[in-house]
Amino acid sequence: MDIQADLQQMYLDWLKERVKYRDIHDAIEITTPLLDHHNDFMQIYVTKHGSSLRLSDAGYIMNDLDMSGIDIDSSLRRKEILQVILNRYGVSISANDELFVDTSVEMFPQRKHMLLQAMMAVNDMFMTSRTNVSSIFLEEVENFFIKNEVVYVQNINFTGRSGLTHSFDFVLPKMKSKPERVVQTFNNPTRQNAEVLLFAWNDTRGTRQADTQLYAILNDADRKVSPDVLSALGQYEVKDILWTKREKHLMDLIA
Repeated sequence: MDIQADLQQMYLDWLKERVKYRDIHDAIEITTPLLDHHNDFMQIYVTKHGSSLRLSDAGYIMNDLDMSGIDIDSSLRRKEILQVILNRYGVSISANDELFVDTSVEMFPQRKHMLLQAMMAVNDMFMTSRTNVSSIFLEEVENFFIKNEVVYVQNINFTGRSGLTHSFDFVLPKMKSKPERVVQTFNNPTRQNAEVLLFAWNDTRGTRQADTQLYAILNDADRKVSPDVLSALGQYEVKDILWTKREKHLMDLIA
C-alpha cells in the first residue's frame, strides 16, 4: 500500500467534496473548506475576462488586513514584501486591491490552487499582534539565516505527483555532512496551515532526494504554538523549530 499516495488522494478528495459553487450575477462564487483567521471559509470568484477566466478574492484579503489595522499602503517596505509574496505564486493585485489570476479552463485547477496559497500566505504573514510591523516573520527568518551564514535559496516551487505546484520559502542545499533541507515558515501556525504543508510535502517529496528533510519554523514570539500543530507535524517527521528556540537548531541549518 502506498500510504503517501493514499493520504494525498484523501486530501484532494476532501477539498473537492467540500468546495461549493454558486452562480451570482455574472460570476461564480467558489467557497472552499480553507479557513481564514476569523474561521470563515475562504471564497474566490470566477468571471469571464476576454477569452480567459479571471479568479479573484474580490478584495477580501486586503480589505480584511485594513480592517484589522494593518495598512500596507502606508509603508513602502510592506508593499515590497506583499509584492514578493504575490510574485512567488504568480498572483497580481488590481487597483481595487483584488488579488487575482487569469487562466485558461485547462489551467483552472492549478491557478485556483496558487491563488488560494497566495491568499493564505498574505493572511498569515501580515496577521500579527504587534502594532508596529516594520518587518514580517519571513524577513526575520531570512535575516537570521544571513547573520549565521546559512546557505539558502528562497521561493522555490516544486511540482507534485498531483500535477499541482507548491511553493516553499527556502531550500538549504545538500552538503557533505547535511541532506537537502526544505524550510517553510509560519507567522501564525494553525492546524490548517500544518495540514496544507503536509499535503504539499507528501505531494512533492517523491521528486526530491530520498534523505531530503522538511523543517517548519514556527513563530511563537507572540503566542504559544498549539500542541495539535506540533503533533500533526511530528506524525510526518517534519522537524519543527520554535522561533524563540531557534539558536538550539542552528547546527541543523548551517552547512
